Amino acid sequence: MKTKLLFSLLFAATLTLCAEELQPLGADELAKATQLLMDANARLAAPPIKLELAPDQAVGFKGGEVGALLIPDKRCKLEKRGKEARKKNKGEAMPVGQLWTSKLSPKDKDTVLPNDKLQLVKVSAKEKELELAVFTLAIEHAGKREFQLAIYGSGSQPVLRVPLVMDKAKGAAPVTLSARKTGDASGVLELALLGRFKAEIPVGKQAE
Repeated sequence: MKTKLLFSLLFAATLTLCAEELQPLGADELAKATQLLMDANARLAAPPIKLELAPDQAVGFKGGEVGALLIPDKRCKLEKRGKEARKKNKGEAMPVGQLWTSKLSPKDKDTVLPNDKLQLVKVSAKEKELELAVFTLAIEHAGKREFQLAIYGSGSQPVLRVPLVMDKAKGAAPVTLSARKTGDASGVLELALLGRFKAEIPVGKQAE
C-alpha cells in the first residue's frame, strides 16, 4: 500500500502543476523510484549518447502529484586530462545522465514541447500503468569557451538546448538537481554540473 501511494504521488496524471513547491524525495522513496526506472531503462532502445548510469547518485523531487528524477552518468566528473586526450575528445558531448518526468515537459520559448518530441515510456507500478517521459542529457560545446546542455527526447537530435552559465561551487557533487515553481503551471529544474556550471530547464504541464 505504501509503495502504491508513493508512485501515485510521484507519477499520477494531473491537469496542472501542484500548487505546492517541489520537495526532495526521502532516501527510501528515492531508492524505490530509481529501481523502478532502472528496470524500465533496461527495456529502452539505445539512447543517442551512450550512458553509464549511477543509480546510487540519483536525485528526485515531488510536489503533490508531479515529480522529476535524475539518474547521473558516472562519467560526468571533472578530470584533468593531457593535451593529447583533450585533442582526441574535442567536440565530443559529455554524458550528464537521464531525466525522468511525469506530466512535465521542457519548455522552448514559453511553449511546452509537443508529445511527438518526447520519448514516452509506459511503466507499471503495482496496479497502475504510468506514462513517463525520459530524456538523455549531455554537455556540448557552444563556442570556444562556451557550453550548453543538450536535451534529447525522441530521435537522434536534441529537442532542446539550454545555455550553461558559470556557477562555481567548490567541493560540490558532479551533478545536482533542484526545482522551483515559477507560476501556477510552470517551474524550473536547475542542474549544477561539475562544480562549474548551472543550467535551468523551464518546464510546464505536458501536452495532452
